[in-house]
Amino acid sequence: MTPGQLALWTALGVALVISVVTDVMRREILDVVTYPLMAVGLGVRLATEGVGGLDQGLISGLVSGVGLALLLVPAAVRGRMGWGDVKLMAGVGAVLGFPASMAAAAFISLVGAAQAVVSLLWQGAAWDTVAAALRRWAVRLRLARAETAPSTQRHIPYGVAIALGTFWAVWWQQQSLG
Repeated sequence: MTPGQLALWTALGVALVISVVTDVMRREILDVVTYPLMAVGLGVRLATEGVGGLDQGLISGLVSGVGLALLLVPAAVRGRMGWGDVKLMAGVGAVLGFPASMAAAAFISLVGAAQAVVSLLWQGAAWDTVAAALRRWAVRLRLARAETAPSTQRHIPYGVAIALGTFWAVWWQQQSLG
């Protein structure tokens, strides 16, 4: 591992741990963490690898950062995810570069799906869904009147999935390098 990689992964690890804590406790990922992560990621890449191309250097960090962030923009625009998640993904991409960011995107998605299922079960939303389906079924059979359940806003801290998926991608990358 080069000193540049060590610096990048240290900055990434610290940013991810802080983001998990603030996302779980306060439902926010801080700009004071994400913006410096992006700057350090791109700065170290430029200083150690130069402008580079798609597989290394500044270009790799820029393309990967923008690419990972764009994956979450539609959810953020619809209000299903916070903009802090988008900025954290941009920081992850800036640090990891290409192709590691592609693995991170896949692993983050897998962890996020598992986290959503566990969170919804834990919060009782799965049972709410089953109950609503049974109510609709009963209405169709004219056994009961339709009830509308109050809408509840549930929070799934996606910073957790971003952190775990990123750590998984870094581990995977190290394993594949030998």
